Amino acid sequence: MVMTRLLVVLLLPSLQAAQSDTAVLRVGTRAVFVFRSRGASPTLQSRLNAASRRVQAGLELGRDSVSTVPTGGGILVLMGGDPVFVITPADIDTAAGDSLSLVARDAVTQLRLAARDAREEHSWRALLREAVEFIAGTALLVLVLLLLLAARRRLLARLEPWLVAAAQRMMRRGLKVAEPPQVVAVERAIVGAVAWTAGFVVAYVYVAFVLKLIPWTRPWGETLGTALLHSVEHVGLVALGLVPNLAILIVIFVLARLVTRMVRAFFLGVREGRVALPGFHPETAEPSRRIVVALVWLFALVVAYPYVPGSGSVAFQGISVIAGVLVTLGSAGLVGQAMSGLVLMYSRSFRVGDYIQTGGMQGTVVELGLLSTRLRTPKNEVVTVPNNVVVTGAVTDYTASARQGYPLFIHSSVTIGYDTPWRRVHELLITAAESTAGVLHEPLPFVLQSALDDSYVEYQLNAAIDPGDAAKLPWMYGRLHAAIQDAFAAAGVEIMSPSYHAVRDGNSATIPADAPAPDRTRAFRVSVTPPEDRRSAERVPADHDNDSPKLPTASRSRRR
Repeated sequence: MVMTRLLVVLLLPSLQAAQSDTAVLRVGTRAVFVFRSRGASPTLQSRLNAASRRVQAGLELGRDSVSTVPTGGGILVLMGGDPVFVITPADIDTAAGDSLSLVARDAVTQLRLAARDAREEHSWRALLREAVEFIAGTALLVLVLLLLLAARRRLLARLEPWLVAAAQRMMRRGLKVAEPPQVVAVERAIVGAVAWTAGFVVAYVYVAFVLKLIPWTRPWGETLGTALLHSVEHVGLVALGLVPNLAILIVIFVLARLVTRMVRAFFLGVREGRVALPGFHPETAEPSRRIVVALVWLFALVVAYPYVPGSGSVAFQGISVIAGVLVTLGSAGLVGQAMSGLVLMYSRSFRVGDYIQTGGMQGTVVELGLLSTRLRTPKNEVVTVPNNVVVTGAVTDYTASARQGYPLFIHSSVTIGYDTPWRRVHELLITAAESTAGVLHEPLPFVLQSALDDSYVEYQLNAAIDPGDAAKLPWMYGRLHAAIQDAFAAAGVEIMSPSYHAVRDGNSATIPADAPAPDRTRAFRVSVTPPEDRRSAERVPADHDNDSPKLPTASRSRRR
């Protein structure tokens, strides 16, 4: 900070000296010439004052003819034959690319215009002409503004119905870009911006015209007009310079579009089976097409980048670098999701339209995207599952067996006590399956005894259905369970898992009645004494117990 202030202090005198090394010769508000050397005068200011006196004297005498004469390595400027000032080589700014002849010609032009302005200031005819021109210019300005307003209203009246109809046609075709009110609002904003821009340009031209009418403000009007002309010229030259680059960009775009159409036609043939190539499956045709199309457009963008207007500027390159950094930092998760999507597409785990279970959700696949998979549940709920969740978890495809020619089996389990014959349970379960709508009769339903618990047997019913009905699994299971309840209720068999506490003497067993009797090698009786008898027994003498035989008593409990 201290060094910066020191540099400013050291450079400030030299900057002030550089600014004071020039003196501008002005006639009214018009800059005629810039003196950069004192020449033969003692100071630069004295040279300026002498030239200004000579010019004013010439103007007072009505001398408006200006000429130049070469002299002593410089150029002498004359008014009516009288010298007013000399342009020397020291007055030329060579760093700006000026030359002696160019500066002299510009000084003569400005001095002639200054003489004309001074003459018009004292001419009633010139003042009358300027007043008429002012009135005509103002009337023309009002007329042009009214025409712009009328053109704006007429253009809005013509465009709005057409744009609304176009938006409605696009919505009917499924391409919803914007609602009709939004389209109308955007159209009004664009037309209004164009109208305001045109009005601003007209007002700018009017202000420059009015300033040029008055001799005192004429230099300002000329400056405004020159700036406008230079801007239009610059824009025109830039536009003309962009024509070759725009032509190249159009050619690149057309070629890329043509290649993408060819790629689309090729992979459409692969998907429909009209084109068969080793390693290409119909299921992978769509993701392959997307990848190839993305690569084609990426290549086209790389080729077209040098021809984009402004691509070589530092600002454009800086924005490109910032955008690249942001994309790199924010695309880590997206790249992982995209790779998971490619894995799902090329592994052909499932297809669009399959009924699957993944991530704890069941539903029909309605979209297999690059970043996520969308499922429609049996309740018509659309669930979006990230592809990395699908890849890292298990996927059950209930529809895949149809493509391989196998039926799909549904299964349900019941637990029945040991006192019900297992053959009877099998018969009831198979009867329930055969009476269920949607269950195939070939292959036949079958029952598996999947577990023998302490208190019950677990029976698993398996029934085949058409894989095309996989999306109806919740309703199929509901009908099957209802049929099982109906079959067991009609047969008088309870569907329950018994768990009870019993006191038994071992003389009976919880086995079917028609089964062979168990080997009762040892039995015992259980005597239960009521509370009243127990109190009477307590009053009997101890030796009385010796007269009656003692029988062993026992209690046994078992969970059934």
